[in-house]
Amino acid sequence: MADDNFLHNMGKRKTMPHTLVLEHVSPATRLLEKRRQMFEVQESLEQQKQEFFRKEEVFKRREEVLKKKDLELQESLIRFSKFLQENDSKRTRAEKKASDEIKLRHQKEAEIEVLNTAHAELKGEKKTTSEVVEKNMSYQKYLETVLDVADESNLHEINDLLMRYATLEATNSDLRNNKKNSEIQQEQYRTDLQSYTKLKTDEILNLNNTISRLKKDLEQCERNAVIHQQEKDQALHYASQKTLEHGQVCMASVNLFHRCTTRSKVNHPPYTNPVDQLGVLGDWISDLGAICKIWRQTGRTQYVATHGKAALQKLTQQED
Repeated sequence: MADDNFLHNMGKRKTMPHTLVLEHVSPATRLLEKRRQMFEVQESLEQQKQEFFRKEEVFKRREEVLKKKDLELQESLIRFSKFLQENDSKRTRAEKKASDEIKLRHQKEAEIEVLNTAHAELKGEKKTTSEVVEKNMSYQKYLETVLDVADESNLHEINDLLMRYATLEATNSDLRNNKKNSEIQQEQYRTDLQSYTKLKTDEILNLNNTISRLKKDLEQCERNAVIHQQEKDQALHYASQKTLEHGQVCMASVNLFHRCTTRSKVNHPPYTNPVDQLGVLGDWISDLGAICKIWRQTGRTQYVATHGKAALQKLTQQED
């Protein structure tokens, strides 16, 4: 990209002064001028390439020198780091060893103090024990006297007497413990009995309350049942009444439909539904009413023509 820009600039720089001149020369001269310009550009590029290669070689040599110095510096840093680590490890080991020796010395001193204290305590205990032994010698003499006057044949030594005493003491202790445990257990049973009695009394009271409430609910349910039975009886009576009325209406509609079909000259289908039958009866009655109205109008006209209006008014009054 840089070479293209350079060629463009060089060609522009070379061609700009000769633009007006080259417009008035022959094509061969123009071609020669272009070749000369190209040769100059090529020569300039070669010079720049040589300069670039020379600078690149210088930079490479400098880079190699810098790399070598960097490696030497890294190696020196590594050697110095190892030296510092070795010194630190030696110092740490020495400090640890000194600390361990100091701890061991303190531990031994503490053990010496403990042993001296224990030795002093043992001396005091020995003195106390000696005094106790001297004091208990009177008891040994007493026990020997008891063995001499004892009637039992199995007590031959003081140890037998002490064992018998220990046995009796253990038996007495066991009996006392059993008595104490029995009293505690008896008290626990008494407490449990009171709690159980109170619980069952509360349950009985609750059950009695529940029974009373259920009795009230039962009485209320019986009253509701009586009311519902009365309502049911009323509903059955009402339903039977309506059924009776429906049957009467059906029978009346059948009779009227039969009379209508026998007297009418219109052929009606044999309806069995009361609604259809009543529809036919309604149409028949409507027809009869229309026929009666027409007949009245026709008959009155003839009556007026025959007897006069006074007789018609008299007849109307009589009908009213």
